[in-house]
Amino acid sequence: MKSVILIILLPCFSMMAMGQTKLAFQMEWNGHQWHPDSSYQNAAGETLQINRLQFYTSQWKYINANNDTIDLTTAHFLMNAFAMASLSLPFDLPKNAKTVLFNVGVEKDKNTSGIQTGVLDPSLGMFWTWRTGYIMAKMHGVSSNAKTAGNRFSYEVGGFEPPFDAVRTIVLNLPSGKGSSNQTIIHTNLAAWFNGKHPIQISQTPNCHNAGKLAMLLADNYATLFSIVNQP
Repeated sequence: MKSVILIILLPCFSMMAMGQTKLAFQMEWNGHQWHPDSSYQNAAGETLQINRLQFYTSQWKYINANNDTIDLTTAHFLMNAFAMASLSLPFDLPKNAKTVLFNVGVEKDKNTSGIQTGVLDPSLGMFWTWRTGYIMAKMHGVSSNAKTAGNRFSYEVGGFEPPFDAVRTIVLNLPSGKGSSNQTIIHTNLAAWFNGKHPIQISQTPNCHNAGKLAMLLADNYATLFSIVNQP
């Protein structure tokens, strides 16, 4: 009697039928891949090296061809430029999406609803106090232009109460010619941290550790870091 071997390819077929793509952040500096062991110049001509870069994302949604806004996930994600695995999102973006939206930061209710767990655990170093809340994004590094101990600069951006709300909503239109790639790359230009909307000079303001005017300038800048271009 002949044996019949059935090969079931349901997972592969399912992915193709649903037409989904993965999302991932890619750290760059003015169009070139960013390397953590390299030094760079900002728009003011200041040389710097980044040794810590983290930011929260949340409220992921997409807009489809019918202009419906659909939630992708209600989870929060802590992106870490020094941990590649954190830069790939654990959910799929339907290929009929024409726009993707997300927040940089942690919304007000999570700042005021007691001890959180997972990526919102205060022990991860992205939390100030119960009065001031989460650090939405932080960048630490060294620069000879920083007139501080060890030439360190430290930007920790937070605040959830108007007029100093550091959460920023990012809206990225997806290119019509997405190509055949199964991954959509969110290019993240770290140079824009210093000049995305407002000029920030390390020599003048090497530190930000509380909500306020400087935090708002930095938040406006990090809202400009992100872009999506045609995939090969």
